[in-house]
Amino acid sequence: MTGTETQHSVSKLKAGNEAKAMSFVDAYSPEEAVLIAKKMFERECSGWGDEERAMKKLARQCGISAVSFKRLMKGQRKTFDVGLCNRIRVTYKNFCLSLISQLLHEVKVIEEVHGHAAVSDILADVEALEEKARAAFAEIPKAKQGR
Repeated sequence: MTGTETQHSVSKLKAGNEAKAMSFVDAYSPEEAVLIAKKMFERECSGWGDEERAMKKLARQCGISAVSFKRLMKGQRKTFDVGLCNRIRVTYKNFCLSLISQLLHEVKVIEEVHGHAAVSDILADVEALEEKARAAFAEIPKAKQGR
């Protein structure tokens, strides 16, 4: 779906119900898909990995080729379909939960080595963050989460 098609769809929806139009734009925004793709790529490359490996990994998780993923990040895709935007959002959800899981594991390792007192406040914060993230991502309807 191109930006013009999105605007056209929104104008059609606004005639019927403005609240529904806004939720449609928020849920399926091509701009959001581009932003999420860039965030995931930057975080994936910030570690020990290289750009090519990160590109292939994220593209595979989104169900597109590495070239398509690169074009997506640069805003060079000609069309955006709802399925692609959904797959990117689900991939981002899984990516975030994976990062939180890694952080929780690291804090638990420190807890085992140095005792609970050393990281008790951090552990509670990370667990609260994980719960908050899972609750936020649970709001994504089940139909969007499937590939």
